[in-house]
Amino acid sequence: MIIRNIIVAIALALFFVFPAPSRAQDMDILLRPQAHIEGAYVTLGDIFSGLPVDQETVAVAHAPQPGQQAVLDYRWLAGIAQRYKVAWRPRTTADQIIITRDSQSIGMDEISDVIHGALQENGIAPPFSVDMGGDTFRIELPVDAPAQIEVTGININRRTGRFIADVTTGRGSAQQRTYRMSGRYFPLEQVPVLVDPVRRGDIVRPDQVELQEVRSDRLQANVLRNPSDVIGKEVRRNVGPGEPLLNRDFTAPILVKRGAIVNIRLETPNMSLTARGKSLENGSVGDVIRVVNLQSNKTIQVEVTAENEVRALPSMSQ
Repeated sequence: MIIRNIIVAIALALFFVFPAPSRAQDMDILLRPQAHIEGAYVTLGDIFSGLPVDQETVAVAHAPQPGQQAVLDYRWLAGIAQRYKVAWRPRTTADQIIITRDSQSIGMDEISDVIHGALQENGIAPPFSVDMGGDTFRIELPVDAPAQIEVTGININRRTGRFIADVTTGRGSAQQRTYRMSGRYFPLEQVPVLVDPVRRGDIVRPDQVELQEVRSDRLQANVLRNPSDVIGKEVRRNVGPGEPLLNRDFTAPILVKRGAIVNIRLETPNMSLTARGKSLENGSVGDVIRVVNLQSNKTIQVEVTAENEVRALPSMSQ
């Protein structure tokens, strides 16, 4: 009996010395390493896990701008925990959380397309391209903002091609924003380009050529503008695909080489004669060259008509 009374007394003493844990202490509250949020505010539930339900939605800070991040360090976190009676303390000075605000992105391609349409509406005739001076700029909108973009004002210098445009997002909503953007438009011209690389000495085939729109300011004066100026021509230097083609890089192929045996044709209204000859010069289609008639051993002038085929020119024979 005496022993049982002693045990009860010890139990009561322990109960009062070490009280039962509170609700917050009962729960395992942990710092999240990172959080993605959509709204305009950061809540306790974004920062900590294991909170009571009524604390999770308590807003404690403004969120970063859409598409941006914010780092909350251990000092700030300790202050928030103390202020809102969260049973958490930093373990080290490295404790932090990275808050990322989710967003809708509008890239430069979409912005350029909208400005292209506005330029057309203001009398700029296509085809032309729009250069905004960079491809990395993006407009980041809140997730719940209207995903619409329009040009609400534009000033055009038709002499230089430069413009200043007011680009507005979310027009008519609480998230409406206007960005002033500048750039330049360039007229385009269709010119033939190669679809495959060619090497010096190659003859260009029809399936190797296509038309492509190129900025006019990037075209040299001697650029070729018709596929017929390229097809069937011999390449003078290696040329890559997609490049505007220059007249100096192509020549008519040599169809008769110096020393080659050629067929000589002489046609008149009353007769048609053929003979064999030896070329004294290189020649392309339409070139007038000298050949030796192997039967008469005379030198005559002929016109190149095809590979190793020539037409005698009686009035120019020597």
